[in-house]
Amino acid sequence: MQIPALQSVTVEILVDNFYDVFEPSRPGIVERVIPGRLPKPLVAAHGLAYLITLNRQGQLTRILMDAANDPLPLFNNLEALGHGPEEIDAVVLSHGHPDHYGGLLEFLARRSGPPPPVYLHQDIFHPKLFLTPRGRVGPWRLELEQLQAAGVQVCQNRGPELILDQVLLTGTVEATTLYEKGLPVFKRLLQGKEEPDPFTDEQALVAQVEGRGLVVIGGCCHPGIVNIVTYAERLTGVDKVALILGGFHLTAGGDELIHNTILGLREIDPELIMAGHCTGFRALSRLAAAFPDNFMVSCVGTKVLVGVAG
Repeated sequence: MQIPALQSVTVEILVDNFYDVFEPSRPGIVERVIPGRLPKPLVAAHGLAYLITLNRQGQLTRILMDAANDPLPLFNNLEALGHGPEEIDAVVLSHGHPDHYGGLLEFLARRSGPPPPVYLHQDIFHPKLFLTPRGRVGPWRLELEQLQAAGVQVCQNRGPELILDQVLLTGTVEATTLYEKGLPVFKRLLQGKEEPDPFTDEQALVAQVEGRGLVVIGGCCHPGIVNIVTYAERLTGVDKVALILGGFHLTAGGDELIHNTILGLREIDPELIMAGHCTGFRALSRLAAAFPDNFMVSCVGTKVLVGVAG
Protein backbone atom coordinates (compact mmCIF):
# COMPACT_ATOMS: atom_id res chain seq x y z
CA MET A 1 0.00 0.00 0.00
CA GLN A 2 1.54 3.27 -1.10
CA ILE A 3 1.40 6.18 1.32
CA PRO A 4 2.43 9.73 0.43
CA ALA A 5 5.82 11.10 1.41
CA LEU A 6 5.43 13.99 3.83
CA GLN A 7 7.87 16.83 4.39
CA SER A 8 7.86 16.32 8.15
CA VAL A 9 6.15 14.67 11.09
CA THR A 10 6.31 16.30 14.52
CA VAL A 11 5.14 14.50 17.64
CA GLU A 12 4.60 16.29 20.92
CA ILE A 13 4.21 14.05 23.99
CA LEU A 14 1.13 15.43 25.76
CA VAL A 15 0.67 12.65 28.34
CA ASP A 16 3.01 9.82 29.32
CA ASN A 17 4.18 8.10 32.49
CA PHE A 18 7.44 10.04 32.71
CA TYR A 19 8.48 13.65 33.21
CA ASP A 20 12.23 14.12 33.60
CA VAL A 21 13.78 17.54 32.99
CA PHE A 22 17.27 16.01 32.98
CA GLU A 23 16.73 13.75 29.97
CA PRO A 24 18.93 15.10 27.15
CA SER A 25 17.73 16.84 24.02
CA ARG A 26 19.06 16.52 20.50
CA PRO A 27 18.74 19.93 18.86
CA GLY A 28 16.49 19.83 15.83
CA ILE A 29 15.46 16.22 16.48
CA VAL A 30 14.35 15.78 20.10
CA GLU A 31 13.55 18.88 22.15
CA ARG A 32 12.84 18.48 25.86
CA VAL A 33 10.63 20.98 27.60
CA ILE A 34 12.13 23.74 29.77
CA PRO A 35 9.82 23.83 32.79
CA GLY A 36 10.64 27.37 33.92
CA ARG A 37 9.29 28.71 30.64
CA LEU A 38 5.86 27.07 30.91
CA PRO A 39 2.76 28.88 32.19
CA LYS A 40 1.96 25.96 34.51
CA PRO A 41 3.55 22.66 35.55
CA LEU A 42 3.21 19.54 33.43
CA VAL A 43 1.65 16.37 34.83
CA ALA A 44 2.80 12.80 34.18
CA ALA A 45 0.20 10.03 34.42
CA HIS A 46 -0.32 6.40 33.52
CA GLY A 47 -1.80 7.22 30.15
CA LEU A 48 -0.82 8.27 26.68
CA ALA A 49 -1.63 11.15 24.36
CA TYR A 50 0.36 12.43 21.38
CA LEU A 51 -0.13 15.57 19.32
CA ILE A 52 1.04 14.65 15.83
CA THR A 53 1.55 17.36 13.20
CA LEU A 54 1.81 16.25 9.58
CA ASN A 55 3.40 18.61 7.06
CA ARG A 56 2.48 17.84 3.48
CA GLN A 57 3.87 20.50 1.16
CA GLY A 58 3.24 23.20 3.75
CA GLN A 59 -0.27 22.07 4.66
CA LEU A 60 -0.45 21.11 8.34
CA THR A 61 -2.77 18.46 9.78
CA ARG A 62 -2.93 17.82 13.53
CA ILE A 63 -3.93 14.47 15.01
CA LEU A 64 -4.57 13.66 18.64
CA MET A 65 -3.49 10.05 19.02
CA ASP A 66 -4.98 8.64 22.21
CA ALA A 67 -6.60 10.78 24.87
CA ALA A 68 -4.84 9.91 28.15
CA ASN A 69 -6.27 8.15 31.17
CA ASP A 70 -8.29 11.12 32.37
CA PRO A 71 -9.19 14.68 31.32
CA LEU A 72 -7.00 16.17 34.08
CA PRO A 73 -3.53 15.45 32.63
CA LEU A 74 -4.75 15.88 29.07
CA PHE A 75 -6.14 19.39 29.54
CA ASN A 76 -3.48 20.48 32.01
CA ASN A 77 -0.71 19.61 29.59
CA LEU A 78 -2.46 20.94 26.50
CA GLU A 79 -2.72 24.30 28.29
CA ALA A 80 0.82 24.17 29.68
CA LEU A 81 2.22 23.50 26.20
CA GLY A 82 0.16 26.22 24.56
CA HIS A 83 -2.40 24.09 22.73
CA GLY A 84 -6.17 23.88 22.66
CA PRO A 85 -8.76 21.31 21.55
CA GLU A 86 -9.72 23.42 18.53
CA GLU A 87 -6.32 22.76 16.93
CA ILE A 88 -7.09 19.08 16.43
CA ASP A 89 -8.22 17.93 12.97
CA ALA A 90 -8.73 14.25 13.84
CA VAL A 91 -8.48 11.79 16.73
CA VAL A 92 -6.96 8.31 16.48
CA LEU A 93 -7.35 5.68 19.21
CA SER A 94 -4.72 2.96 19.34
CA HIS A 95 -6.81 0.41 21.29
CA GLY A 96 -9.55 -0.06 23.85
CA HIS A 97 -7.82 0.41 27.21
CA PRO A 98 -9.04 3.38 29.27
CA ASP A 99 -5.59 4.87 29.81
CA HIS A 100 -5.79 5.71 26.10
CA TYR A 101 -9.34 7.04 25.82
CA GLY A 102 -10.10 8.27 29.36
CA GLY A 103 -10.06 11.94 28.40
CA LEU A 104 -11.83 11.60 25.06
CA LEU A 105 -15.43 12.43 25.95
CA GLU A 106 -14.40 15.50 27.96
CA PHE A 107 -12.13 16.56 25.09
CA LEU A 108 -15.08 16.38 22.70
CA ALA A 109 -17.37 18.21 25.15
CA ARG A 110 -14.99 21.12 25.74
CA ARG A 111 -14.12 21.66 22.11
CA SER A 112 -16.03 24.46 20.39
CA GLY A 113 -17.40 23.87 16.92
CA PRO A 114 -17.98 20.52 15.24
CA PRO A 115 -16.10 17.54 16.69
CA PRO A 116 -13.20 16.05 14.74
CA PRO A 117 -13.59 12.57 13.25
CA VAL A 118 -12.48 9.72 15.49
CA TYR A 119 -10.62 6.84 13.85
CA LEU A 120 -10.60 3.47 15.62
CA HIS A 121 -10.69 -0.28 15.09
CA GLN A 122 -14.03 -2.08 14.94
CA ASP A 123 -13.06 -4.37 17.83
CA ILE A 124 -12.30 -1.52 20.23
CA PHE A 125 -15.80 -1.66 21.75
CA HIS A 126 -15.41 -5.12 23.33
CA PRO A 127 -15.25 -4.84 27.15
CA LYS A 128 -11.76 -5.42 28.56
CA LEU A 129 -10.41 -6.67 31.91
CA PHE A 130 -7.07 -6.93 33.66
CA LEU A 131 -6.08 -9.57 36.22
CA THR A 132 -3.71 -8.49 39.00
CA PRO A 133 -2.36 -10.25 42.13
CA ARG A 134 -4.79 -8.06 44.08
CA GLY A 135 -7.83 -8.96 42.02
CA ARG A 136 -9.62 -8.18 38.78
CA VAL A 137 -9.78 -4.68 37.35
CA GLY A 138 -12.56 -3.77 34.97
CA PRO A 139 -14.40 -4.46 32.80
CA TRP A 140 -14.03 -1.21 30.90
CA ARG A 141 -15.83 -0.40 27.71
CA LEU A 142 -15.62 2.45 25.25
CA GLU A 143 -19.24 3.18 24.34
CA LEU A 144 -19.99 3.77 20.66
CA GLU A 145 -23.32 5.30 21.67
CA GLN A 146 -21.57 8.00 23.72
CA LEU A 147 -19.42 8.99 20.76
CA GLN A 148 -22.45 9.12 18.48
CA ALA A 149 -24.36 11.20 21.05
CA ALA A 150 -21.47 13.70 20.95
CA GLY A 151 -22.03 14.08 17.21
CA VAL A 152 -18.76 12.41 16.29
CA GLN A 153 -18.10 10.88 12.90
CA VAL A 154 -16.80 7.47 14.02
CA CYS A 155 -14.54 5.98 11.33
CA GLN A 156 -14.04 2.26 11.93
CA ASN A 157 -11.57 -0.04 10.23
CA ARG A 158 -10.43 -3.62 10.55
CA GLY A 159 -7.64 -3.87 7.99
CA PRO A 160 -5.07 -1.29 6.90
CA GLU A 161 -6.52 2.04 5.88
CA LEU A 162 -5.15 5.34 4.62
CA ILE A 163 -6.70 8.21 6.57
CA LEU A 164 -6.73 11.92 5.82
CA ASP A 165 -5.00 10.95 2.53
CA GLN A 166 -1.71 11.10 4.44
CA VAL A 167 -1.09 8.37 7.03
CA LEU A 168 -1.80 4.68 7.43
CA LEU A 169 -3.60 2.86 10.21
CA THR A 170 -2.35 -0.70 10.24
CA GLY A 171 -5.57 -2.38 11.32
CA THR A 172 -5.15 -5.70 13.11
CA VAL A 173 -1.42 -6.47 13.22
CA GLU A 174 -0.32 -9.70 11.57
CA ALA A 175 2.22 -11.48 13.76
CA THR A 176 5.56 -12.68 12.41
CA THR A 177 7.61 -13.24 15.57
CA LEU A 178 7.26 -16.25 17.85
CA TYR A 179 8.19 -14.43 21.05
CA GLU A 180 5.69 -11.55 21.03
CA LYS A 181 2.59 -13.07 22.58
CA GLY A 182 -0.25 -11.48 24.50
CA LEU A 183 0.13 -11.47 28.27
CA PRO A 184 -2.38 -13.80 29.94
CA VAL A 185 -3.45 -11.14 32.45
CA PHE A 186 -5.34 -9.25 29.73
CA LYS A 187 -8.88 -10.40 28.96
CA ARG A 188 -11.82 -9.25 26.91
CA LEU A 189 -15.52 -10.11 26.90
CA LEU A 190 -16.91 -11.43 23.64
CA GLN A 191 -20.63 -12.09 23.54
CA GLY A 192 -20.58 -12.19 27.33
CA LYS A 193 -17.79 -14.76 27.58
CA GLU A 194 -14.35 -13.96 29.00
CA GLU A 195 -11.36 -14.89 26.83
CA PRO A 196 -7.67 -13.97 26.48
CA ASP A 197 -7.45 -10.63 24.73
CA PRO A 198 -5.91 -11.12 21.26
CA PHE A 199 -5.70 -7.32 20.83
CA THR A 200 -7.17 -7.44 17.36
CA ASP A 201 -8.25 -3.85 18.07
CA GLU A 202 -4.73 -2.48 18.52
CA GLN A 203 -3.22 -0.64 15.58
CA ALA A 204 -0.38 1.75 14.90
CA LEU A 205 -0.22 4.98 12.93
CA VAL A 206 2.36 4.95 10.14
CA ALA A 207 3.67 7.94 8.19
CA GLN A 208 6.41 8.27 5.60
CA VAL A 209 8.78 11.22 5.51
CA GLU A 210 10.56 12.02 2.29
CA GLY A 211 14.14 10.73 2.32
CA ARG A 212 13.85 9.47 5.91
CA GLY A 213 11.52 6.50 5.85
CA LEU A 214 8.72 5.42 8.16
CA VAL A 215 7.48 6.94 11.39
CA VAL A 216 5.71 4.20 13.37
CA ILE A 217 3.67 5.32 16.39
CA GLY A 218 2.03 2.80 18.70
CA GLY A 219 0.03 2.90 21.90
CA CYS A 220 0.84 -0.04 24.18
CA CYS A 221 2.03 -2.28 21.34
CA HIS A 222 0.40 -5.35 22.88
CA PRO A 223 0.86 -7.29 19.61
CA GLY A 224 4.61 -6.62 19.92
CA ILE A 225 6.63 -3.67 18.71
CA VAL A 226 8.72 -5.80 16.33
CA ASN A 227 5.54 -7.33 14.88
CA ILE A 228 4.07 -3.86 14.44
CA VAL A 229 7.07 -2.30 12.70
CA THR A 230 7.64 -5.37 10.52
CA TYR A 231 3.98 -5.29 9.49
CA ALA A 232 4.22 -1.55 8.70
CA GLU A 233 7.23 -2.23 6.50
CA ARG A 234 5.40 -5.00 4.70
CA LEU A 235 2.26 -2.91 4.17
CA THR A 236 4.14 0.09 2.77
CA GLY A 237 7.02 -1.61 0.99
CA VAL A 238 9.38 0.75 2.86
CA ASP A 239 12.13 -0.84 4.94
CA LYS A 240 13.81 2.31 6.20
CA VAL A 241 12.54 3.43 9.62
CA ALA A 242 13.19 6.90 10.98
CA LEU A 243 11.27 6.70 14.28
CA ILE A 244 9.61 4.09 16.47
CA LEU A 245 7.55 5.64 19.28
CA GLY A 246 5.20 4.20 21.89
CA GLY A 247 4.77 2.09 24.96
CA PHE A 248 6.26 -1.36 24.41
CA HIS A 249 4.82 -3.43 27.31
CA LEU A 250 8.06 -5.35 27.83
CA THR A 251 8.97 -5.57 31.51
CA ALA A 252 5.81 -7.48 32.38
CA GLY A 253 6.71 -10.03 29.70
CA GLY A 254 10.02 -10.93 31.33
CA ASP A 255 13.71 -10.92 30.44
CA GLU A 256 13.42 -13.25 27.44
CA LEU A 257 10.89 -10.98 25.76
CA ILE A 258 13.08 -7.94 26.42
CA HIS A 259 16.14 -9.72 25.02
CA ASN A 260 14.37 -10.93 21.86
CA THR A 261 12.77 -7.56 21.27
CA ILE A 262 16.18 -5.88 21.41
CA LEU A 263 17.45 -8.36 18.82
CA GLY A 264 14.42 -7.68 16.63
CA LEU A 265 14.85 -3.92 16.86
CA ARG A 266 18.51 -4.29 15.90
CA GLU A 267 17.44 -6.04 12.72
CA ILE A 268 15.02 -3.22 11.92
CA ASP A 269 17.79 -0.67 12.62
CA PRO A 270 15.70 2.49 13.11
CA GLU A 271 17.24 5.95 13.34
CA LEU A 272 15.54 6.61 16.68
CA ILE A 273 13.64 4.53 19.23
CA MET A 274 11.60 6.37 21.84
CA ALA A 275 9.71 4.33 24.43
CA GLY A 276 7.76 5.14 27.56
CA HIS A 277 4.34 4.53 29.11
CA CYS A 278 3.91 0.77 29.73
CA THR A 279 7.42 -0.31 28.66
CA GLY A 280 8.59 -0.69 32.28
CA PHE A 281 11.71 0.55 34.04
CA ARG A 282 13.75 -2.63 33.61
CA ALA A 283 13.05 -2.76 29.88
CA LEU A 284 13.79 0.93 29.44
CA SER A 285 17.15 0.42 31.15
CA ARG A 286 17.97 -2.52 28.89
CA LEU A 287 16.95 -0.61 25.76
CA ALA A 288 19.09 2.37 26.79
CA ALA A 289 22.10 0.09 27.23
CA ALA A 290 21.48 -1.78 23.97
CA PHE A 291 20.97 1.37 21.87
CA PRO A 292 23.23 4.03 23.42
CA ASP A 293 23.16 6.21 20.30
CA ASN A 294 19.55 5.96 19.16
CA PHE A 295 17.32 5.29 22.17
CA MET A 296 15.56 7.95 24.26
CA VAL A 297 12.87 7.86 26.94
CA SER A 298 9.50 9.35 26.07
CA CYS A 299 8.75 12.15 28.53
CA VAL A 300 5.84 14.56 28.84
CA GLY A 301 6.48 17.79 26.94
CA THR A 302 9.06 16.26 24.58
CA LYS A 303 8.83 17.25 20.92
CA VAL A 304 10.21 14.89 18.24
CA LEU A 305 10.79 16.13 14.69
CA VAL A 306 11.35 13.92 11.66
CA GLY A 307 11.99 16.14 8.65
CA VAL A 308 13.18 15.81 5.09
CA ALA A 309 16.78 14.70 4.92
CA GLY A 310 19.05 17.58 3.92
